[in-house]
Amino acid sequence: MSKPAIPPSLLDRRTTLKGLGAMMAAGCAPSGPKPGADDGNSPLDSGDAAPTEFGWPLLRHRIDTVVVLCMENRSFDHYFGALKLLEQHEDVEGLTEDMSNALPDGTAIPPFLSDAYCVSDPPHSWNSSRDQWNDGANDGFVTAFHNRDPDAAHEAMGYFDRTTLSAFYELSDHYTLCDQWFGSLLSSTWPNRFYLHCADNGGQHGNSFPTEPVVSIYDRLTHKGLSWGCYFANVPFLMVVPDRQPDEPQFMEVEQFFADAAAGALPNMVVVDPIFGRADDHPPAHPVAGQIYAAQIYEALRNSPQWERCLFVITYDEHGGFFDHVPPPELPDDRAAEGFGQAGFRVPTLLVGPWVKPGHVSHVVRDHTSILAFVENLFEVDALRMRDAAADPMLEVFDEAALLAGTPREGVALTPIDADEDEIFAAECVTTGGILADGPTAPVTGQPELEAWIDAQPVPLRVDRRLQTDALHRALVAQAEKDGLVTIRRTTTSGL
Repeated sequence: MSKPAIPPSLLDRRTTLKGLGAMMAAGCAPSGPKPGADDGNSPLDSGDAAPTEFGWPLLRHRIDTVVVLCMENRSFDHYFGALKLLEQHEDVEGLTEDMSNALPDGTAIPPFLSDAYCVSDPPHSWNSSRDQWNDGANDGFVTAFHNRDPDAAHEAMGYFDRTTLSAFYELSDHYTLCDQWFGSLLSSTWPNRFYLHCADNGGQHGNSFPTEPVVSIYDRLTHKGLSWGCYFANVPFLMVVPDRQPDEPQFMEVEQFFADAAAGALPNMVVVDPIFGRADDHPPAHPVAGQIYAAQIYEALRNSPQWERCLFVITYDEHGGFFDHVPPPELPDDRAAEGFGQAGFRVPTLLVGPWVKPGHVSHVVRDHTSILAFVENLFEVDALRMRDAAADPMLEVFDEAALLAGTPREGVALTPIDADEDEIFAAECVTTGGILADGPTAPVTGQPELEAWIDAQPVPLRVDRRLQTDALHRALVAQAEKDGLVTIRRTTTSGL
């Protein structure tokens, strides 16, 4: 059963789409109210003295803003395995030289430092992920990729280091890295993103709408008197969750995120979507493009009046078909008998903020519903399902001494990211397809099911900015360069 189309009565006008470049040039963000922003009457604004014992009452006194950036399709070993293999961080469960996966002819492919930044998309569906897992052997990544793209199959074993992922590695140096954070389901994007918001996906194996009622965390927050917002670049994923509608004022352009962060007006619960198809890390996207975007979100937070009261979570929906050596666990789940207790492979996850343990590697088993568990404990709302009720709520990652003393750490300024203009905007590094003025030609976002739903709506959606995808990407990179977050190497005269 598909999610119902949005009736025209709910969308009686289309918001005028403004170019990000023009807004940035004018030094402003979209005008109008900031739905969901804290009005100063939050239940957290008690003014009481801080509790003198470490625990949730103390966390509630210190933190009232949770920001989540969920990127696309990378495994932990693919992004952070080099911390052990190349940098000898023995406290990180990373890659070792004796690991390998075999091609169909038996040729062993060990992990290797990849210089192929924009590869084709490895398989990562419900069935192919189970082939990769192979009952815990984790030896099917190369053969699964070979079945889709024989020439690129070895890239399933490729990894990147801090040369490519400079922002993430620097954040891991100063904040908390989770090396036992698993995708919620051994499957693709939609099931995992649904679990991030709902701790359930209605029993679907793939990128399909639930056929049973599924409830997200956001109405619970609203009923508690708390605010939430979803800031998107070209399209927001959250709009397809059954209890959400894309005309809700909580769906706001990413330009508004930067304005709200600067003003200290971010909601209590914030979801930031990447630029799908350009700076989301979904192959073939260039990893450096994702680094630039994530660094911009971090930079906005560390300079925000809300920095001292926030937790920033950077994670990935699922592994994207890239090798990871840790067999995923079984987790409590209402649908465990149907296979939904099987977690996915590890994904890169960073916990960033003024109160997390600095330079810490957390080995506690978690999945995306740990974010829900943290929010539920922090804001004292009921759990949604068995999965989030049982999930670790991340109390372990916080610095007890700093919280008790009331001494938040300043945000660390990142070293400028090195980027090659010709690479990050190369044709092979963007999702194949394009949007014409009179309609779509192919999924520009790399999210075909999401785009099909958008195209099926009876009226244009104000949150549909697919036509602006390339302009948004270029304008954001240009702004990052202006802000000193990235150094662009140019070998052509095209400029930005």
